[in-house]
Amino acid sequence: MNKKTKKKPHELIMGLWRLGQVAQRTIFWFNATIGNQPLPISEKTFRNPIIQAKEMKLDMELNNLTRAELARKLGISRARVTQMLNLLRLPEELREEIEAMGDYWGRRLVTERMLRSKQS
Repeated sequence: MNKKTKKKPHELIMGLWRLGQVAQRTIFWFNATIGNQPLPISEKTFRNPIIQAKEMKLDMELNNLTRAELARKLGISRARVTQMLNLLRLPEELREEIEAMGDYWGRRLVTERMLRSKQS
């Protein structure tokens, strides 16, 4: 009997890293299709930098983390954490104005570079 055998996914993929990448994509696909309503994957959203910085500061305070520990937790550099937290040193009027714009924008309304240029 000459039967066609399908190769199992783990036989086709070499190495644990590659297997992990496939698992991540599978989980992402599964989460995106829950309820038979796929999420708009191609739609990119931008975070409000002030709100994001406040969330980082709150996370540091609640979990008693240093900047280095927060950076490891978020998977970013310590310098990046410092850049974000420095946005909270902007004048209060400007921070409130930007925070009032809300979060998760369809396009980038304010960039961090623009905000950093206003620091002095």
